[in-house]
Formats: sequence, C-alpha cells, structure tokens
Amino acid sequence: MKIKYKDIKYQEEEIQSYTSKRFYENKYFALFLNRRHFPELTKNQERFLLKSFWQNGCICAFILEGTKQMPSLKQMLSNSSKDTLILENENANGLLCLVPFAISKYDITDAPSVVSYINKRGATFIPKGLKIVNKDCVIGWAHSSHAPIRSLVMYYIDRIVDVEKTIEMNLFVHKLPRLVVCSPEDKARVENLMEKIERGEKKLFLDANDVQAIKNVLDSGSNTSYIIDKLYQYKQNLENELSTFLGINNNPVEKAERLITGEVNSNNQLIAECGACFDDSIEAFCKEVSQVLDFPLTQEVEEFEEEQEAQEEKKESEEEDNA
Repeated sequence: MKIKYKDIKYQEEEIQSYTSKRFYENKYFALFLNRRHFPELTKNQERFLLKSFWQNGCICAFILEGTKQMPSLKQMLSNSSKDTLILENENANGLLCLVPFAISKYDITDAPSVVSYINKRGATFIPKGLKIVNKDCVIGWAHSSHAPIRSLVMYYIDRIVDVEKTIEMNLFVHKLPRLVVCSPEDKARVENLMEKIERGEKKLFLDANDVQAIKNVLDSGSNTSYIIDKLYQYKQNLENELSTFLGINNNPVEKAERLITGEVNSNNQLIAECGACFDDSIEAFCKEVSQVLDFPLTQEVEEFEEEQEAQEEKKESEEEDNA
C-alpha cells in the first residue's frame, strides 16, 4: 500500500490533537486528584480509588476475608466498649480492597443489587462469584449522575482543543506575507509604495498612474481580521465552565476584583453546588463503607483560600451576632 504525504500530514495533526487532549485531561485529573484525600487509605489505594472514579465513575469495596483482627477475650474484658479496643495490627479493621465490578442484577429502583468483581491484574486473593451489594461489598459513585468523570470532562476538553486549533490557524494566516496582485507595468510603482509604507512615511504623494497600484496594496491586507483575542476569551470561558463543573475556583484575582459582590457570591454558590455533586456522592460511599464493612473511611476535601476566608468571615459574623 502506497502511503501519500497527505495521509502522513493527517496523522501528524491527529497526534497533535491527541497530545493536546491528553494534556488537558491530565491537568484537570491532577486538580481533582490533589483536592481529595482519604487518611485511612495508602497513597496507592487513594490514587486507585480516584482514578477509578475518573475513568469509570464507580468502584466496589470489600474487606479481604481473614484480614480482620478480632479482639481477644482479655481485651474485651479490659475495655468498656468495642470502640475503645486497641488492636496491635495496623489493619485491625481488615484490609480494604477496591476493585471494578460488573453488575449482575438490579433491584426495583434500578440500583445494582448483585455484582461480580473484575480481576484486572489476575490477583489470586480476589473472590470469584456473585456478591450481594451492601452485605458482601459496597458500591461507590463519583458523581450524582453516576457517569464517569472523564466522559463529562472530555465534552469541554474537545471544545477547548478545537478552539486552540482555530487560534493556531488564525496565527498562521497572520504570519502569511502580504500578497499583492499587480501587472508588470505596475510592479515598480507597487514596490516603491510598499517601501514607503514600511518606512512609516505619513504622507504619500501619488499621481494618476499610482491609483491602481495603491489600491492593490491596500486591498492585499484588508481581508484578514484579528479575532484571536475573542477566540482566546472563548477558550477561557470554556475552561472556567469546566473548573466550575469540577467545583474549582475559576476567577483569577485580578478578575475577581472587578466583579461586584452579587456576581462573586453567585459564582461561588454555583461552584459549591457543582462540587457538592462529587463530595456528597463520595461521602455517601465512605459512610456506607464505615457502616456495612465496619471500616472507618473518611474524605478530606481541600478548600481554596477564598473558601477558607469566606468561612472565617461567616464564623466571625456568627460570633458577633451571638455576642
């Protein structure tokens, strides 16, 4: 099969587009990854959990059989309650395993009731067969829509990369030399006029024979309009919308200073509501793991400086009202 140059050129453009999309996906995945932490999990477990939320939108958790340490009779007699037991094993509540899953049966509310674990790496300790949800295992969702985060984010990334390609195309057009169409008789006059214009002369004295020449010179640059600033602003708006969707602050300091209080509060409220779509779903998963599997799992969400300042101001105002 003969490979043509245009085929190679098309492949290069596709690779460049793929690279740009991967850059933005890694950028926003890192922001999502660094904002949430689970103190009870190891770094590898935490990354695997958030990566599964990003790619699949869900995860299944279970306690590996035989890893849960039971208190001895002496410990039970010497402690007033189970909550105060001090066990020597660092995995006293058992080893929490996180795996993808396949749904085998739904209940009447269309929620998964029976699942099977997907053993991606061929681990021998992962149980086979069907498992009952909220008894043998717990299912967690990353977003209230139960959709993979990546599929939601890629909608914006595709549009951002498309705008970038349009900006590059406009930059290429502005880099093109000025094309002046003229007859051989007018060539000398056109070159003379171009030299005067490039030298920055403010006054040009023309005769009747130079009319067509100057018309060709002026028309050569009249069809190229500068819209890169508008395209860049549109790209910024798309990135701001994506940041809002992820519950991330989308206002730079210099822009926030120009916004009125009502606009800032409205924007912050929208960011908080979008972030709650993630936080509430993941928090519900942590709560079910703690209740069903008896494994204490908590989520810590890092707050931005603006959020911390707003909470401090709210706390101070409440203290003043109480005083």
